[in-house]
Amino acid sequence: MTTKKRYTDHKSKNSKLIHWILFAVNLVTLVVLIPTFFGTGVFEEDPFLVGFFLVIFIAFFISPHIFLYLFQKPKWTEFDPETRIILLGEKKVTLRTIPFDQVQFLSFSEYTYTVKTKNGSRTVTVFTVLGHLDEGTVPFAESTNFPEVRLFGESIAKILKTSLQNESKELIPYTELDLPIHKRKVPKEILDSEITFLSDSTLIEEKTNQESKLFSKYNPKIFVFVSFTVSIALTLIFHFVIGSAFDFSIETWESFPPTMIQIIFLILSIMIGFLPLTYVWWNYKKRKEIRITKDSFYWNQTEYRFQDWEEILLKEHTLYIINDTKTKSHSLFFFCLPTDYLNVRNWIIKEIFLRSGGNADLSRF
Repeated sequence: MTTKKRYTDHKSKNSKLIHWILFAVNLVTLVVLIPTFFGTGVFEEDPFLVGFFLVIFIAFFISPHIFLYLFQKPKWTEFDPETRIILLGEKKVTLRTIPFDQVQFLSFSEYTYTVKTKNGSRTVTVFTVLGHLDEGTVPFAESTNFPEVRLFGESIAKILKTSLQNESKELIPYTELDLPIHKRKVPKEILDSEITFLSDSTLIEEKTNQESKLFSKYNPKIFVFVSFTVSIALTLIFHFVIGSAFDFSIETWESFPPTMIQIIFLILSIMIGFLPLTYVWWNYKKRKEIRITKDSFYWNQTEYRFQDWEEILLKEHTLYIINDTKTKSHSLFFFCLPTDYLNVRNWIIKEIFLRSGGNADLSRF
């Protein structure tokens, strides 16, 4: 018997996490409060207080969970391979049904919304799997995690036995979604283009009979200036705000040299404060190269064999190396200029195709 597959909206997943966080906070609070109240002996004088406080505790701890359950309306999509029907619902109510045959193909999309925080607001990006029908598109699954949505899309395509549209607008048959990276079709615009990089990215390309290399010497001075400024500010804040509370800061020194603990705190303040500058310096000094051989892709010394991985995707400044069970990520933030992020990803895809002996006419096989 084929099992049903259900996907919920991203807010429903977050609510489960909130329930667990609330439960953990409740547990810690009980561990602290119960011994405190019993230690005072107040319950021994009037047993009625035990029942009263028990009701208060239950109401206080359970009410947030109840409110979350009542006011949230989780949306879900369920795929039933046995009946070949897609069910779209909210809470426990089915709102719409769609036969498998009505879905022409799948694609990926994204949308954003803003949520308020204590310090202002933040933008949330949600990635979705869309089903294309005659009358338009229908969202089938979503997540704030891009690699996760990619896996959702492939799973749904296999259930529906339909094609999945990639970022180049090409339709990939569901039977080819598990092909290793070197056997996948490369978009024509990547194969036919001469990939170049901006001079300010300071990327050096080298090719031999055995491998292709892309070295990065990208070390913009603006990163040093910003990290140095932040480090100075962080050092002063840590030293004077925290140090003043315990009489460790320079302004509380009563003699010179100061006490040993004051010297240790000064060194600790500098070490913690200059972490941003240290991080930038480490990224400047470390090796930054990409290598492509006939059967593997290397990020510095980390090897990714073509046979074991299916795709290399780019979102913002991050490269994702993906298969059906794992996702590895590498940031291009310290590798090149933002305008070259896509060029680097396309260079990798093209060199993998060429080094693995790809044929432009038979690139799927």
